[in-house]
Amino acid sequence: MSDTPDVQADGGTDVETEVYAQFETRAGNPAVTPDGRLLVSNHPFPYEDEPTYRVVEYVDDDTVRPFPNEVWSTPPGDDGVGIHSLIGLRADPDGMVRILDIGDVANGHLPKLVSWDTTTDRLARVDHIPAHATTERSFMQDFAYDAVRNAIYIADLGLSDEPSDPGEPALVALDLDTGRTRRVIESHPSVLPEEGVTPVIEGEPVVQANAEGEFEPISAGLDGITIDPAFEWVYYCGITTESVYRVRAADLLDESLTDAELDARIERYGDKEVCDGITVDTAGNVYITDMTNNAIGVTRPSGEYEVIAKDDERFLWPDGFCCGPDGHIYFTVTQLHRAPPFNRGEEESYTPFTVFRFESFAPVTVGR
Repeated sequence: MSDTPDVQADGGTDVETEVYAQFETRAGNPAVTPDGRLLVSNHPFPYEDEPTYRVVEYVDDDTVRPFPNEVWSTPPGDDGVGIHSLIGLRADPDGMVRILDIGDVANGHLPKLVSWDTTTDRLARVDHIPAHATTERSFMQDFAYDAVRNAIYIADLGLSDEPSDPGEPALVALDLDTGRTRRVIESHPSVLPEEGVTPVIEGEPVVQANAEGEFEPISAGLDGITIDPAFEWVYYCGITTESVYRVRAADLLDESLTDAELDARIERYGDKEVCDGITVDTAGNVYITDMTNNAIGVTRPSGEYEVIAKDDERFLWPDGFCCGPDGHIYFTVTQLHRAPPFNRGEEESYTPFTVFRFESFAPVTVGR
């Protein structure tokens, strides 16, 4: 990729994207292992029949296999082995794949983090998120892994029956060495939706039914989360917001900080559009899955936002990102605005669901 990409008429830079893989199920988040294996989570909002497997490995456009195996990729039995549902999925540079099970908090099944070592093809550990770090409305849908501190930072979006109810979003910080878990910045302005921001895709607002069965535009807070390649800053944002924020990873784990002291260390990083997923490179470019523009965008270190790739026919709700060992950024397209929860009960998605990739502006790993 050129260091000075061509400038489009709309002011965005011309980034070349390519189709990398296609699936018959709605791929939520992608993950690429150090040896190039592509994994995806199957989104918990399916189109008619629930997918058989929670996580699959791509073999080719006609073939997938359950990851890490059939038992762990299906709902738990009495022994607790398996995954209820998930979106969050990450592959570490050392070959560890981490799967964030959303659980079923309302029915007593707390979220858990399953870590699977792909170098030995064995379960490494299971970390249960304790009750004090959840609420009855918890929906822990994505996370970032901090290799320096051996910790994870979870975006708890929170769920509600009312589209206008933000659902108590918060960050959850889990120290994997000690097991200590903190729920922080709950309902802070940086994790809440912003007033007047409405997601519109393909010319129609994205809606959800309220308790009376009437459809209202969705209003959703904390969703996207990532950590920079140096593991210093955690970046995060809401869906229906126009702001990216960041906070130091060390501060999220620092139990000596009061809520007010931690809140004071949160920085607004820059502008964005309504989005779902984010990731960041070594130069501080925060990439955005820009839902309303059918695009991929970037928030620059200057705070300015620009569209870098746009496709009104194929980028229909770009969703989750991952960074591959090949220097590419991968992203899924989920068409969630065409799924029944956000489309007045109608299923209008089409298959296949696609994973695209593009080259990042700067390296996505330190020292590469």
